[in-house]
Amino acid sequence: MFSSKDRLLEIVRIIKKYDLIKNATPENLRLAIEEAGPTFIKLGQILASRDDIIPKEYCDELSHLRNQVKPMSYDKVLEILDREYKGTTFEIFSSIDEIPIGSASIAEVHKAVLKDGTEVVIKIQRENIYELMAMDVRLLKKIVSILKLDKVFDSIFNFNDIIDEMFETAKEEMNFLIEASHTEEFYEKNKNVLYIRSPKVYKEYTTSKSLVMEYMDGIRINDYASLEKNGYDRDEIGKKLAANYIKQALDDGYFHADPHVENLKIKNGKIIYLDFGMMGRLSRRDRDLLSKCIMAIIKDDVTEVSHILLAFGKTRGPIDHMVLKNDIKRVIEKNKTQDISDIDIKDFMNDFLVMLSNNHISLPKDVTMLMRGIIVLEGVLRSVSPKINLMQILGTHIKPNNIFDEDKAKKFIHEAAQSGTDMVYLPNEMLSFLKGVNSGELRFNIELNDSKHQMRNLEQLVHLCMVTILDVAYILGTSLIVMQSDGELPFIFYVYLIFGGICTVWIFYKMFTSKIRNRRR
Repeated sequence: MFSSKDRLLEIVRIIKKYDLIKNATPENLRLAIEEAGPTFIKLGQILASRDDIIPKEYCDELSHLRNQVKPMSYDKVLEILDREYKGTTFEIFSSIDEIPIGSASIAEVHKAVLKDGTEVVIKIQRENIYELMAMDVRLLKKIVSILKLDKVFDSIFNFNDIIDEMFETAKEEMNFLIEASHTEEFYEKNKNVLYIRSPKVYKEYTTSKSLVMEYMDGIRINDYASLEKNGYDRDEIGKKLAANYIKQALDDGYFHADPHVENLKIKNGKIIYLDFGMMGRLSRRDRDLLSKCIMAIIKDDVTEVSHILLAFGKTRGPIDHMVLKNDIKRVIEKNKTQDISDIDIKDFMNDFLVMLSNNHISLPKDVTMLMRGIIVLEGVLRSVSPKINLMQILGTHIKPNNIFDEDKAKKFIHEAAQSGTDMVYLPNEMLSFLKGVNSGELRFNIELNDSKHQMRNLEQLVHLCMVTILDVAYILGTSLIVMQSDGELPFIFYVYLIFGGICTVWIFYKMFTSKIRNRRR
């Protein structure tokens, strides 16, 4: 195990090896990240979907990070398993394959057979992986602090937040008991979907560092020759994959956050999901807001989109609401002229992330996980079935009746009864005005080149408005009294007439004297 000093020297050696200071090409950066190990691979995977932080060519190159690393020795595998099972490994398994079927930065997977003949896979965590990643995180935060990167880039993004997000996600992945729970929950939520499968977990043999699951063979979703040879319709696969992913996110609020090709297989007409280390969860409130946001985007309702994003997100600085609305309008209009099936959802979402970053808004972790998951899935769909577009299926899934369900209808009727029917029929413009006042985003910008002159003009304008209002009230009042009298005017009419006349003369006198004072200045 490295000491902090040794690890720092190792990182410096890798930087020099790939000449990242003078020649940090996208490919060199990816190769350096792969050699630096799991912490940097995880960071690279997060940055791969952040066009708002690094150039697009780097994002494209980092998207190829797939955690393929050198496997452990077979002796080390058995040593870890014996430690987890207290020396009873071969009392549980009759055989364990020496060559792993997958080798990633945090763990590797070996095929095995239980004593009763059941074929399983064992996911085995690499030794000291938590300690290594914790050390890397401490070193990265020290570098950020020494170089003051958090101060330099705070208005754009926060390095420490990205590091923390990566480590929190990795810690969940390193606890296989959590992954076992994820796998079982995913199965429960999708057991009634006829075309979706997930592996069974053998909880009695699962520990925090060793996960035993049903062995699921099948055709890789990107093995197109085998799919066509076995009579599968790739368009049907793409359509079902997209529809189920939208169901996971918007109906279940529980979704696979890493749906890349290595985690998807096809067998017996079913789509098989694998590897549940990264799962996202959306609350009912977040799903409702997300559905409303999608509907508002489809309807070009920029004001509603801005309110939803502010309700969703966390602000890192002052918000200029006019700029925010203009930026949202620009992103929406960029794709407005295209048919929905032609919209590149990756570009669309990256534009949104850039726009949010420019306006000092950050979204919750699970929402950004969903956006990254959608970007990954869109890449799979483009490859499996170019005819299928996630945006198109999303448009058919999100309808007003999906959003305005029975519970919300009851709540709406109840609130409408309390507030009065007049509020229900307020024009959209008035509702937007009230929202602006309530959120503090309604404001008046007045440019005063000659402040004294402009203030005098403004004062005169206010006076004129007051006189006009008083005169209108005066005329209406006297008219109403005359209309309600039966020919003989009541005493109150004369009192009102005299009082109104005195007030009007007084207002004109004050305006006149004010105008004379202004001329003397």
